[in-house]
Amino acid sequence: MEQEFKNTVITLYKQNKWKEILDLDNEHMEPFAKNILWVWPSLENFDFMKKLIIENGLFGLTSIGCGCGLLEWMFKEYSNLNVIGYEINREWWTSKYSVPMFIDHIYSNQENKVELNSKYALLFCYFNDRMAFKQYVRNYNGSLVLIIGPGEGRGTHTDPQPFRPNFEGNSWVLYDYQEVKNTKDFIAAYIKH
Repeated sequence: MEQEFKNTVITLYKQNKWKEILDLDNEHMEPFAKNILWVWPSLENFDFMKKLIIENGLFGLTSIGCGCGLLEWMFKEYSNLNVIGYEINREWWTSKYSVPMFIDHIYSNQENKVELNSKYALLFCYFNDRMAFKQYVRNYNGSLVLIIGPGEGRGTHTDPQPFRPNFEGNSWVLYDYQEVKNTKDFIAAYIKH
């Protein structure tokens, strides 16, 4: 069942049918979907993200810990905005055991200072490394951070959490948020003031 699901997604990807991927019935496929996509957004969620990026005068999205990049690829196709994906562990993501890549990756490690484009929003989707999160935000001179992850009662964990990111200092404030469909996952947007 898992391989069949992946094959369906890959086939649709090769046909550039991002909307059809969004329309897949992920509720019944959730145990298999987590391997390639932690959250299954709606068009309304993509509208929300694009609106936030544009109204904050930004031109694209930088996703930290993008995994295979399926979410990022669909957002890029939907929005026509540029998307950059960062990952660590090149060996894993280029191995025969990895799921297919949907976007190009920039590989980094936590010791290297990453040059983040200040004209792009910074995205953390189901990120789970507090120290790396702090480092990336420290290195980011832009004005919009998006955090996607579980709300109260979802039963999953991330660090940072969408509504408790625990930024260093008081320069980041919650600007807006939206639930991802009816999943108890949320997109939380923080702006620098």
